[in-house]
Amino acid sequence: MLTYRFKSIGLAIGATVLAVGLSACGGSSSTSSDSTVAAAPEETAAATEETVAAAAAAVGTEKNQALFDALPESIKTAGKMVLATDPTDPPLEFYDANNVMVGAEVDLAAAIGKVLGIEVEMVPSKFDAIIPGIEAGRFDGSLSGFADRVERQKVVDFVDFYKTSRGYLIRKGTFPELNDATDLCGRKVAVAKGTTMADAIAGLNVECAKGTAGPIDGQIYPDQAACVLAVQSERADLTILSAHASYAIAQNSEGKLDVVLRPNEGNDVNGIVLKKGDLKGPIQGAIQQLFDGGVMLEIFTKWNLQSILLPATAVNSGTN
Repeated sequence: MLTYRFKSIGLAIGATVLAVGLSACGGSSSTSSDSTVAAAPEETAAATEETVAAAAAAVGTEKNQALFDALPESIKTAGKMVLATDPTDPPLEFYDANNVMVGAEVDLAAAIGKVLGIEVEMVPSKFDAIIPGIEAGRFDGSLSGFADRVERQKVVDFVDFYKTSRGYLIRKGTFPELNDATDLCGRKVAVAKGTTMADAIAGLNVECAKGTAGPIDGQIYPDQAACVLAVQSERADLTILSAHASYAIAQNSEGKLDVVLRPNEGNDVNGIVLKKGDLKGPIQGAIQQLFDGGVMLEIFTKWNLQSILLPATAVNSGTN
């Protein structure tokens, strides 16, 4: 598997780029021209009044006993929560030069563990296997750049904390005219299995049928790393990733790759995915405590992702 190796933590993602919006590993089927992420309903601002009160009882990464007490008994007994992740989404989660998993969501997992007073273990998994694994009880949840989608809410819960859009990752100097998603017609597009972008190819091909360029050749790969390799080896013309991943990969490609930002596509809220049930309350409380104590801003600033943070947490707030 391709690993993304960075010489330093400070990724060269410009402030101007971040200002126009960043994207999600989970992708999106939306091609709306509205670049504004829908505001979360007020009722999703907190899972319960109790979790908000509990979050206020401690600061920063200080252990919050009330939130620990609210955890499911199985997690309290084990003293551990297992989160799956596909570590091919820099700078959220990826392997560094020493083959150690690092990234913003890796740091967040550790901070959540401190607040709850438990170990949070990050387990590598293929992206398309994560939600089925949560349903089957193999994982308690996932931090892996997941977009909060209505269809996904039927089987898992989300605690949302950042927003996203898309980027097209291309070889340097190719395809200067990519104005909108219909320009993908006739192209070979690599997408990761299980992402919403993979599902969106069929919808886009309905539009392609109205023109003369031909359908999109949607190439499904097991993960984002394989998609990038397909572009580098010229098996695919481009791949569609989150904007933050696209820029991180391009910045470390020795000038071989470039990004076409698509800030009006794939607008979603994203967050931690959780097993359905009573886990979302204490997890939301823990992440909100990190927001209130400035830890979330510190973590995401470390990875040059501060512009994607929501003002506060929200539960199952995705509307796409």
